[in-house]
Amino acid sequence: MRRLLLILCLLWAAPLWAARIIALESQPGRVIITADGPLPAAQAFALSDPFRLVVDFVGVVQPGLSAPGSNSVSALRAAMFAPGTARLVIDLKAPVIIREARAQGNQVTLVLERAPPDVFVAAVARGRRPLPLLRSDGPPPPPTPATGSFSLPTDFGRSRAEPAKTAEAAAEKPSAPAELPVAAPPMPPAEPPAIRSGVKSRSGGKPLVVIDAGHGGKDVGAIAVTGGYEKDITLAIAREAARILREGGRVRVKLTRDEDRFIPLGGRVRIARDARADLFISIHADSAPNDQARGASVYTLSAVASDAIAERLAARENKADIIGGVNLGVEAPEVGEIMVDLARRATNNVSVQFADTLQDGLEEQEVGFRGEFHHFAAFAVLKAPDVPSVLLETGYVTNKSDAERLFSSDGRRRMARGIARAIERHLTGK
Repeated sequence: MRRLLLILCLLWAAPLWAARIIALESQPGRVIITADGPLPAAQAFALSDPFRLVVDFVGVVQPGLSAPGSNSVSALRAAMFAPGTARLVIDLKAPVIIREARAQGNQVTLVLERAPPDVFVAAVARGRRPLPLLRSDGPPPPPTPATGSFSLPTDFGRSRAEPAKTAEAAAEKPSAPAELPVAAPPMPPAEPPAIRSGVKSRSGGKPLVVIDAGHGGKDVGAIAVTGGYEKDITLAIAREAARILREGGRVRVKLTRDEDRFIPLGGRVRIARDARADLFISIHADSAPNDQARGASVYTLSAVASDAIAERLAARENKADIIGGVNLGVEAPEVGEIMVDLARRATNNVSVQFADTLQDGLEEQEVGFRGEFHHFAAFAVLKAPDVPSVLLETGYVTNKSDAERLFSSDGRRRMARGIARAIERHLTGK
């Protein structure tokens, strides 16, 4: 019995598809992470006092790893933070931000850039955000030259490489920071942000988004404190977002349902795949036993849920086919085989990028979030292997304030405007 429990624990902590991080390296202006397979997704945040950058990968690192730093990086250390999440901590001598993350094969290169103190403070305040892994088939990027935007004197602090720690200690109990010099070198001009070029449509012409109004028909979804149904909220928001996008004329829109009818989960996925959609967004409204829970959140696909709430939510939403009397294994037999394939594709990275854009769009409409906006879970409707997909929970219908907002015309319009604006930015780059 003990042996069986040990095996189950190991499988839970390390999914079969998870890539294992096997090496860390610091070079001037960049950090290189090498795994035994492609790393599918990452999130990052900054910490101060002392300066640190933290990157969470969907993957495994066992045992813990450490490596010496270079220039502004004093040390690297990685350990397991949670089941399926490998945490990299970059100890810094001075404020530095991650300009971009480039993925090629089994390596991820974090391109670093010195930042003024106020920029680093702003990064700390933003908290955890998705870190898009930009896939490339070209040669690895060259090291950032010492005379470029990443330049520090050779005596700027002393290296303090240290052995790997547990994930909790790695993030919360770093060694004491090195003293900063009184006079820092002049800051180079900041590089302008990269201009998004939009998405090349898979079906030709304007890019296509498929908007899925969750639930429908005999599947009413969550029941609000006011007695209303989730299926009505999702349909109203989906219709309004589609109307805004069609009036803009820059993208094409297809709804999985434009009326109150039931569609199996596999059928929703198939609609997006058959249409060769460039983006799929499934709209829902959340519920919880705690009536104080409130705020919107977005989910992208992972075999390992980012938290217990995400795991329970995915389990509940994935039961929609049971309500409709549909056997998902028969309705969409490919769904059970997609996880490994999708986790190793660039599709999931694009989903993460859109989740970040969606957060910006909803923030502009003053939509409140449930803590961290972006989460990971194994939703059935996100398992199309070739269509970037997210699931948006627009708020909690079991919370009086959220329910009033979601059942009001103004609240639904603001939600739809944020969704539509994010879709346009992602698909057109404008």
